[in-house]
Amino acid sequence: MSKHLAEAAQHLADLLAEENDALKRLDFPAAAALVAAKEAALAELTKHQRLPVLSPALVAVGQLLANLAAENELLLERAIAVQTRIVRIVARACAPPPSAARYGGHGRPAHPRRTAAMALSTRA
Repeated sequence: MSKHLAEAAQHLADLLAEENDALKRLDFPAAAALVAAKEAALAELTKHQRLPVLSPALVAVGQLLANLAAENELLLERAIAVQTRIVRIVARACAPPPSAARYGGHGRPAHPRRTAAMALSTRA
């Protein structure tokens, strides 16, 4: 029983490490692609509801999982902050210009300020 639990815990740890690596690279599609596998690994881990005999290997993988989960939380918070900034940039770029800035004061339209922001949002 504890062998299967240790294997399930190690599999989840491997997936968390892979997701953390993707989040460090800001590779959000790769991180999101691991969601289903993480959920399946967590479901497998929770199948072992009885308390096992705690072997040193099981304690070690439990500590590894705790460390990876803490790192994962920080990286996910950072990813959310980055995505929020990107959404704000795109929203500002798509907002209509203020009506007072319609003309630059010399009878011609003002330089569009949205051009640079649109280029930035396209790259993001």
